Amino acid sequence: MLKALIIDDELRARNSLFNLLKEHCPEITVADMAESVQAAVKLIEEHHPDILFLDIEMPDQNGFQLLQYFETLNFEVIFTTAYSEYAVKAFEVSAIDYLLKPLQISKIRQAVDKVVQRQGKSVMGERLHTLKENLRVKHIQKIALPVTEGLQFIQVNDIIYLQAEGSYTHIITQTCKILISKKIKEFEYILNEDMRFFRVHRSYIINTQYVKKYIRHDGTYLKMENNDMIPVARERKQHFETLIAHVRL
Repeated sequence: MLKALIIDDELRARNSLFNLLKEHCPEITVADMAESVQAAVKLIEEHHPDILFLDIEMPDQNGFQLLQYFETLNFEVIFTTAYSEYAVKAFEVSAIDYLLKPLQISKIRQAVDKVVQRQGKSVMGERLHTLKENLRVKHIQKIALPVTEGLQFIQVNDIIYLQAEGSYTHIITQTCKILISKKIKEFEYILNEDMRFFRVHRSYIINTQYVKKYIRHDGTYLKMENNDMIPVARERKQHFETLIAHVRL
């Protein structure tokens, strides 16, 4: 049984989540609830919870400020939020669980399942730091990638290109090559607002910063800084040439 606390300044929201957890998540027991950061700090010290269901937007101090009261985060956090689409994307790439208001039963169940699977492998502090880094700026800065041992954090700026392999994606960076169990389409969604990245082929997304040479001979190719050759699909060629006319490589 996992012990949980619900932190939200709205009474209706607290009671609603309490009832949904009681009905649909039998492995969760709610030890207590709080309406403010100060009250939450006391409850955390008293109950030592496994999970915190934490509202971000609260008066006086917000959910992020609550976590700064603790040097080590020995509990998982599931944020409840009404943030924008970009912020939601920042949560996802930082491996931080969240629930959008109004709450949905299926999403609560998914978030709880992730926490259960992650028990004993938590790096909550680093995940939270990654989230804050991503929320500070317009483009995603760092991604938490699920690997066998847990999570591997990489800077988006270090990615040279991504290569699809069925339901998997190879991520080639300046220092390593990582195989991730996610389709390349998911990474295209994550990077779609970052003008440095472009899908030149159904199997490749490249970082224009690392293009070394543009070759038009027996097809169209890009020679990357690591000397790998990337094909440019015929239907993407004009789009790419328009892009590089406006972006200094």
